Amino acid sequence: MASFRHSVVFRMAAGYGLLLLLSVAVISTVFYVATAGLLRRNIDEQLRSTSRHLIQVEQQQGIGALALEVHGLLTDNQDSDTEIYLLLDASGHPLIGNLTAWPPSAVTSDGLRQLEVRRLGRHSLSRVLSYRFADGSVLLVGRDMRDVRELEHMILVALALGGILAVMLAGGGAVLFRAQLQRQLKAIHRTTTEIAAGRLHRRVAVGRSRDEFAVVARDINDMLDEIERLMDTSRNVSNAIAHDLRTPLGRVRGALEQALRSPQREERLPQGAQYAIDEIDGLIAVLDKLLQIAEAESGVRRQSFEPLAVRGLLDDIMELYQPAAEAHSIGLQCTVQGEPRVLADRHLLAGVLANLLDNAFKYAGEGANVQVLAMQDGERVNISVRDDGPGIPEAALSRATERFFRVDASRHQRGNGLGLSIVAAVVALHRGQLTLENTSPGLKVDIMLPAASLSKP
Repeated sequence: MASFRHSVVFRMAAGYGLLLLLSVAVISTVFYVATAGLLRRNIDEQLRSTSRHLIQVEQQQGIGALALEVHGLLTDNQDSDTEIYLLLDASGHPLIGNLTAWPPSAVTSDGLRQLEVRRLGRHSLSRVLSYRFADGSVLLVGRDMRDVRELEHMILVALALGGILAVMLAGGGAVLFRAQLQRQLKAIHRTTTEIAAGRLHRRVAVGRSRDEFAVVARDINDMLDEIERLMDTSRNVSNAIAHDLRTPLGRVRGALEQALRSPQREERLPQGAQYAIDEIDGLIAVLDKLLQIAEAESGVRRQSFEPLAVRGLLDDIMELYQPAAEAHSIGLQCTVQGEPRVLADRHLLAGVLANLLDNAFKYAGEGANVQVLAMQDGERVNISVRDDGPGIPEAALSRATERFFRVDASRHQRGNGLGLSIVAAVVALHRGQLTLENTSPGLKVDIMLPAASLSKP
């Protein structure tokens, strides 16, 4: 019970109930003041109007005419159950009226007040307006408030019953609200518990709802999809690392063992040692690439970003790769439209272009054509590398940037499957977008990077 009181479900349900009760209380107060208050104001205004009329009669026709006017009001059978009139002479003796007893304060001063009087021998709480004439006589005009008090009591009873009904509705609404909220939260809790138990395929049921819980459920499902993808990638990476490290280490061990057991041991040992050094250098290169990916994903290299002219970078890359292209009869062309500039790390971006050209040379083969195009499109700079080789199978295109993923699953072709992973990590570090597309024939790789402002240093 204590844990329930501290739960968000209880707090939200209680808040909903209290808000409803507060709203009912405010509305009831406004309604009561508007009805009872308006009725009392109307009564006071009527008493003032009648008093002014009677005072005018006395001033124009005298006290006798006033007495006759009061008598006419008492005998006209209008408001006979509530009207109060009393006319006193200068010595305080009643001349006419329907009051049998009244407090002294009723005649000592002018004004409107609420008094306890006796009307026709019956106790009455009334609104009384008194006026003292110049000769000392006093006029009292009033109204019995019993019917008004009964009406106010009825209003209060009705509001009380409405308040009780509101409490019941608030309680029922809070229970319903709590049930709906807990149903949604339990579904999420149940799914996350099963995920924690290892059933990564489980997802939160969304249905056709479009409420906030549906949005949260979809976000959780997207997160779980990404987690499952990362878990699969992690398993694939682990398998690839085990294969790519075990094979060269096995070759190193075999070569050294053969050199040690060979009759020409002294001659074979230098050769075996050199072979081991070459293989270990290859392993170090793989680990360096993994470190490059980790460094790019961590974002620490963003501090070295600066406005970079793409044309100058591509000229240096073309100069570096032109001899290799000529050696393999590969047509290498580079086109730069305008003077695009990006905010980038020159070394990292050069490594990206080198990786893409290495892949194009490697997979397109001799006699292929490789084209590099750079252009600025609004606030983005597009750098594309295109070849006319075999491309990547459509089924493998979406996985091409995964670590250690290789289209050649048998791994007979040299490589470690980290080139495009490094490219993807560096492009993401630059807050760009990497797109791979088969052009039949060949593969087109597009890199979209934010353009650098010319005003930046």
